[in-house]
Amino acid sequence: MIRNSRFLGGSAAAGRMALAAALISGAATAAAAASAEEPSFKGKQVTLLVGSTAGGGYDTFTRTIAPHFRRHLPGQPNVVVQNMPGAGSVVLANHLYNIAPKDGTAIGNVNPQIVIEPLMRPGRVKYDPTKMAWIGSALRETHVSIAWYTTPIKSFDDLFQHELLVAGTGGATDTFPMFVNGLLGTKFKIIDGYPGMKEGMLAMERGEVHGNGGITWASAKATIGEWLAQKKVRVFVQYGLVKHPELPDVPWIYDYAKTADDRAAMNMVFARQEYGRPYVAPPGLTPATVETLRRAFDATMKDPEFLADAEKRKLDIDPITGEQVQAIIADLFKTPPAVVERVKTILGDKG
Repeated sequence: MIRNSRFLGGSAAAGRMALAAALISGAATAAAAASAEEPSFKGKQVTLLVGSTAGGGYDTFTRTIAPHFRRHLPGQPNVVVQNMPGAGSVVLANHLYNIAPKDGTAIGNVNPQIVIEPLMRPGRVKYDPTKMAWIGSALRETHVSIAWYTTPIKSFDDLFQHELLVAGTGGATDTFPMFVNGLLGTKFKIIDGYPGMKEGMLAMERGEVHGNGGITWASAKATIGEWLAQKKVRVFVQYGLVKHPELPDVPWIYDYAKTADDRAAMNMVFARQEYGRPYVAPPGLTPATVETLRRAFDATMKDPEFLADAEKRKLDIDPITGEQVQAIIADLFKTPPAVVERVKTILGDKG
């Protein structure tokens, strides 16, 4: 399933569309100019670096992509996968920006959260996401909040009147409900200390908590599909730059934004879902090299052999191009300082 990217809000939407069009036009011009000098990777080794530990979702995506990506690179080089975990991919981002070779042979699969780290905690990072070469993303994600069927929360509107205990397991299960509370005044109550999503779901079934404040729709279908079918849980709100086509009747968080600043704050927190499995190269690559890597990635995402491989591994594939990722990131870094400070105040260290 491939969804078309749609941005938000009047003039902001026009601005994003214009920016994306300009980037795509520029990439096409670069491609034409570089066609006679397309770089070849023959005899080289391309390393796909994963900013998390082996065995997780990012690692699984990259190890599935690697052999197919190889076939679409000129010269069909050897492609290897290496893990470089640490600080939610900040370690890898710092490495790519400052140490990795600038010839297209080092590409990182990073947690999308690294994009706003320079805005949230500039002293922690040594990279500028706007200057890096974004190659593409294999997946757009949509997060949802869910409530157990016995709770009084039957709609998102109920959350302004009734408290909902949700299991905090780190990441979106904490940050999304915390952010929505601070921005809109909802009554999520986060119960921290659950080691993972599985434990949080068991706690909901046991009645220790009454919901989950931030789980991807893909994960919900895979892990609690039976509960969804039996209507044991209610999906009462969805987060993302676009509404998910499978959730047409589930309220969209952006419908609750009252001002342009509200929407800008939401973009800071939720835009990363639009590029949920991003691949990025260091700054300083030639335009021809960036173009070659992007088109090889795009071809991989459409490759029938890759798609069959992903299906076997139960991986959702919903890609966007490097140009689209670059446009979203460029726009995020135009967020007004007052909005950035507002988000930092709401999320604090959870940001």
